[in-house]
Amino acid sequence: MFNTMSARVVDTLPHQWRYVSEGGATIVFSYVGPPNPQFDGTVLRLRKAALPTADFHISSTDAGTQDELDDPIIEFQQKCMERLIPLEHLPRLESVSVSCEWLESLISLHDAKRPKDRRAKDQIDVTRKKGVLATDLVGGDWVSVEIKASDLYFALDEQTNFLI
Repeated sequence: MFNTMSARVVDTLPHQWRYVSEGGATIVFSYVGPPNPQFDGTVLRLRKAALPTADFHISSTDAGTQDELDDPIIEFQQKCMERLIPLEHLPRLESVSVSCEWLESLISLHDAKRPKDRRAKDQIDVTRKKGVLATDLVGGDWVSVEIKASDLYFALDEQTNFLI
């Protein structure tokens, strides 16, 4: 299992990440920095938030000190996908720490590369303290299938311990 929070994304520089794509809830960056076994072949998946109102700024002290839960995609992989698919066929998903300052630097460096309509409504959520480091599945010589938790409903039968 990979979610040990050992990789330190904040020790990389924002220009070592390239904007790849985004959906309604997350934005994805691919590591393009110098060789580093922690980050080679990975993407960073970050949650987005609606744009704040004018003159609104979050500092690292405003973000609070409570522990933040891991991204739900990690729990979905652990509780559902690991029961259905052997671990060697699943991508690496690791919760990683990020900081408000690092995220703001990433925004200032890469925001212009995002589609204009996306920039007008949301951005990286700088209040988050965690992102997801994952295997980069784009451009390899393999087949990948995306299974979204929102597309499925699984329940655990407590007597048999099977997914239903």
